[in-house]
Amino acid sequence: MSDRLLAKAALLLAVVTGFTAVAQDQERNDKQPAVNTTVNKDSTEPRRVEPRNLRVLFITAKGCEKCDSERNRLSQPGAEFESMRAIGWKIGETPDNHIQIVDRDDVPDFAELLKDRELPTVICVEKGEVLRYFKHGCTTPLDAWTFGWLMKGQNERPKPAVPEKIEVETSGHYPLRGNHWSVDGDFNPSHALVVAHLRNEFHSPQLLMEWKIDEWSVEELRSLHDDLHERYGGGVVSNGFGQPVQQTGVRQFGAGRKF
Repeated sequence: MSDRLLAKAALLLAVVTGFTAVAQDQERNDKQPAVNTTVNKDSTEPRRVEPRNLRVLFITAKGCEKCDSERNRLSQPGAEFESMRAIGWKIGETPDNHIQIVDRDDVPDFAELLKDRELPTVICVEKGEVLRYFKHGCTTPLDAWTFGWLMKGQNERPKPAVPEKIEVETSGHYPLRGNHWSVDGDFNPSHALVVAHLRNEFHSPQLLMEWKIDEWSVEELRSLHDDLHERYGGGVVSNGFGQPVQQTGVRQFGAGRKF
């Protein structure tokens, strides 16, 4: 008899303990903040969200072809929105997103601002106040860098490289030119190499006696070398400034070393 009583007591204790555990779990759940961040597809109850104080509004309008075109451009695979989501941006139609896509009729507080403004309009708001806005038609494109500036107020767009003027050394002894010949197969010869090459048995007879080529720059020497091959290979050598000088011992040169 005592064994049956002990068994019943153990069963009753287990049931009571189970109800107590369920009650404690329910009490913990009741204390959690009532904010849903998931959508139950079997439920018709709208998702409750916590609006983000600082966010960018991408304001469109029904029947606006330009709005649809701009949104499609940003949303297509591999475009701005996809790359931004990949680094943590939230983009959607609810106010908990960094970029909220919203219809003009759903933001009556900005009706006055939107009255004479072309759609889509992109503005950054904080607690209902407009901080910054994007102006269509300006030279700055609406892309990830612009959205970043709207959100943070900092222009982080990489600056394009500024082309620098190419400068070469010249001493004024000979006019410069480009598209150089190689010097003994070298397309980037040193000053000493070009001087030695010009004084070889082929080019030396073409040089004027008054030319002090040791004082010339590399570019001047190479320009002279180009001209000796291309312009004055037939026996008439110029001083470089349009004044021909008849020389002897001039050889013919092919164009095999032309770059």
